Amino acid sequence: MQGKLKPMSLSDLFMVLVAGVSVTGGTTASETRPEFRPAPDGVVELTGISANGGIVELKDGSLMFAQGGSYRISTDGGKTWGKSQTLNCEVGAEGVIRLNSGALGLYGGGKGDWKFSSSIDDGKTWTMPIQIPTYPDFFAMHHSMVQLSSGRLLLVGYWEGLNATAPDAHRYTQTGWGLWRKRVLFMEGHRGVEMGICLVYYSDDEGQTWQQAEGGLFGWFDERGVPNGEGGIIDVYEPTAAETRDGRVLLFARSKTGRLVQSYSLNGGQTWQSIVPTELSSSQSPPILVNNPQTGDLLCVWNQVSAEEIKRGFLRGRLSVAMSKDNGMTWEHFKTLELQEGMEDVTRIIPEYPIPRVTRGRPGLGQLPDGFAMFTYPNVDIVGDTVFIRYSRMWPKARETSTEVSGPRSLPRMWPDYEERGAEMTGEGVMRIYPLEWFYEYR
Repeated sequence: MQGKLKPMSLSDLFMVLVAGVSVTGGTTASETRPEFRPAPDGVVELTGISANGGIVELKDGSLMFAQGGSYRISTDGGKTWGKSQTLNCEVGAEGVIRLNSGALGLYGGGKGDWKFSSSIDDGKTWTMPIQIPTYPDFFAMHHSMVQLSSGRLLLVGYWEGLNATAPDAHRYTQTGWGLWRKRVLFMEGHRGVEMGICLVYYSDDEGQTWQQAEGGLFGWFDERGVPNGEGGIIDVYEPTAAETRDGRVLLFARSKTGRLVQSYSLNGGQTWQSIVPTELSSSQSPPILVNNPQTGDLLCVWNQVSAEEIKRGFLRGRLSVAMSKDNGMTWEHFKTLELQEGMEDVTRIIPEYPIPRVTRGRPGLGQLPDGFAMFTYPNVDIVGDTVFIRYSRMWPKARETSTEVSGPRSLPRMWPDYEERGAEMTGEGVMRIYPLEWFYEYR
């Protein structure tokens, strides 16, 4: 009697389809670090500083950078920072702002557990944490809390239902991958069964009590951008919000449609208009939206990439900035802050039309540039005439005892096991300090 054939595992299939492999040692982050474009003249760049937390000016003119359970002080406009000190607060700082009353306001926490605290002595002492009654699994980003001219505080965030475990969908919902220096590299997540809804909370007593805005925000627009339900439900994530010059509130969020999406509130964040697509091309990556306190102009930093670049796997290879002087209706002064090798050096990308339901990387992305990189999760603080932009700068390195593909690229459409990835992303936190006038210059 003939024995039963042993089912071929994904690992076995991976090895069969690759014509030849060799096992090599790993590489260090410094060995594979690409040459990135230098900061513009007059712009200071610091590394080793992550994007969460916030920067505020203290009453003595110094700057405080609060992040997690610690803070640092700068007395030279952010060019150098003192040693890390313990933040005397029971809430780890995800964001901190100067309130209209003169106090400092701080928020932090984790999924479904967010708290607020304030300080009237410039951060020396902080009030006992106040629980923000958020939706289960609600998550806020850095710079998610803003105060409106009315005094109302807004905290924007999202609920994310990820990766339903339908066994029949598993093989079709795995991530994309590419080949970097003959090694398999993880490229793109969020290809599983998932849903994202943006939520907003507000306080009219500087954080003492909080209420949830009506409803949740998700896309419902068609290929023309009309919110009529004909395009089905579109998931949105990681919102950011700012008050416009005319007193409205504008919310931006990430989506899979190849554009940032937006919603306006006409009543200080209590209710919101339908989510609709913007004219800003974007991968499914988080933007940051702030207003210039001096003028009310809006500044947005985001990953501006084309549909073809997304399909090629360059989801976060261009970090852009633009300004709006008309409450978010139009955008100008487009500039590129960072650019990955192999991408076109352009400042403005027109999004696809009709608007696709989903734009994402191909399952197998082929050979990636040696200088492949990502610039992601930006954060912005404006203090006087200075703009602080922080973000993560990432690039690949070979894993220890990694597998090098040396034969034809006939790799499986399904994602290999984690142990079979030959490369992984590493990186550094970046802070750039710009003069505000730089963003208004035509270049």
